[in-house]
Amino acid sequence: METVVGARFGAGTISATGVEVVIEPRSAGLVVTHVLGEIDLLGVSLLRPCFEHQLRNVQALVLDFTETSYLSAAGLSLLLQTGVDARTRNIPWALAAARPVLRPIEVTGLERQLPVYREVPPAVDAVLAPGRSLTA
Repeated sequence: METVVGARFGAGTISATGVEVVIEPRSAGLVVTHVLGEIDLLGVSLLRPCFEHQLRNVQALVLDFTETSYLSAAGLSLLLQTGVDARTRNIPWALAAARPVLRPIEVTGLERQLPVYREVPPAVDAVLAPGRSLTA
């Protein structure tokens, strides 16, 4: 994988203080984006352009926050905006998240608005569900 910096996003890794993003292209136009670390305001400033770029260039997106240890209010806002952008572009997407991310989502009641799964495989299955026609 290549290291990705600045505004160029593809397969690879993006790093900033406290957050690391690994972009994993898969078949059928699906990208799984692994987000590790703490998502605070600084992390959101790294993630926002990355997610926006992906939604312009993928056919399905899974955000893997299972290794994310903290999610701020700014991070919640980013997830909500990602959902709006995905729906606008008719891109199926899902979020895989562990307890540190699930807790603020549940406390705020956002699990009804976000396609949340506890692990990556069910999230991938959801965006590649039968009836979805993704092309490679």
